[in-house]
Amino acid sequence: MSLGLKIFHKTPYPAIDPKQPKLSQAGKTVLVTGGNGGIGLAIARNFITAGARRVIIVGRGREKVELAASRLMAEGQAIESSTIVDGRICDTSDIDATAALWDGLEGEGIVVDVVVMNAASFGDAKSLLEAGRDRVWQSYITNVQSHLDFAERLYKQKGQGAPGRKYLINISTAAIYMWTGVTPQIPSYGLTKNSGTALMQQIAKDVRPDELQIVSIHPGSVLSDTARAAGLDENSLAWDDENLAGQTVVWASTPEAEFLHGRFVFANWDIEEIMTGSFRMRLTNDLNFLKVGVNGLSESTTSLQV
Repeated sequence: MSLGLKIFHKTPYPAIDPKQPKLSQAGKTVLVTGGNGGIGLAIARNFITAGARRVIIVGRGREKVELAASRLMAEGQAIESSTIVDGRICDTSDIDATAALWDGLEGEGIVVDVVVMNAASFGDAKSLLEAGRDRVWQSYITNVQSHLDFAERLYKQKGQGAPGRKYLINISTAAIYMWTGVTPQIPSYGLTKNSGTALMQQIAKDVRPDELQIVSIHPGSVLSDTARAAGLDENSLAWDDENLAGQTVVWASTPEAEFLHGRFVFANWDIEEIMTGSFRMRLTNDLNFLKVGVNGLSESTTSLQV
């Protein structure tokens, strides 16, 4: 069924400009996993533009994280931003490492308001059985277990300033449903990102958006370091601007995006178009719209009707 959308963006546009007062992140602390490059770096950059109090970028490699933090600080200074850029080393697939990260933040009196789950495992370009159980399961640890870990830690934070609406943004992918498109090349990626997105919508079902607002976003086609490592270059695709995803994530981290709580959307879609008209009506009336499920079945389909 067609979504009925007429506008498809490949670059940033005024409605998601992070300089708008209504998208201000003033006073907030934002944590971006995989924030040392590509989409993650663009997300961090736009939270700085939106005036966040502190932006924490998390990555595994010290040199890359420190370089990215220096770059973001320079960009912030250029726009006279007072945002604190905080680079932290952590492998999000390592439970002990993430415990140390969050314990450290609590010990410093830092309360996180927004978590962006951007770090991901792409897995092997092999069938699941060729890759083997251990390699496939590693993708589950990174793309599913870490999401649950960070969601729980964000939700259960202690300390001054902990109460209040929190935001969890899941950087998902069109590969969660493109089983004959992207997914055949990297099957463990599509499979585990599908599971991670289903996890996010299940958590959203059980928590109010004014406590923890959750949105899953396909960031578009971005020429990231991972894409380059796979042999792609500027001429391989009509790439999307990485700041389109960055600015969409900032917008999704505001009460204006509450109507998307637990849903999956494209950064390319026009937010003013999806907030109104027949699209918004379908979101309101169809509880399964833009959620992971079984194609052809919904909760309104009973066993007697099958």
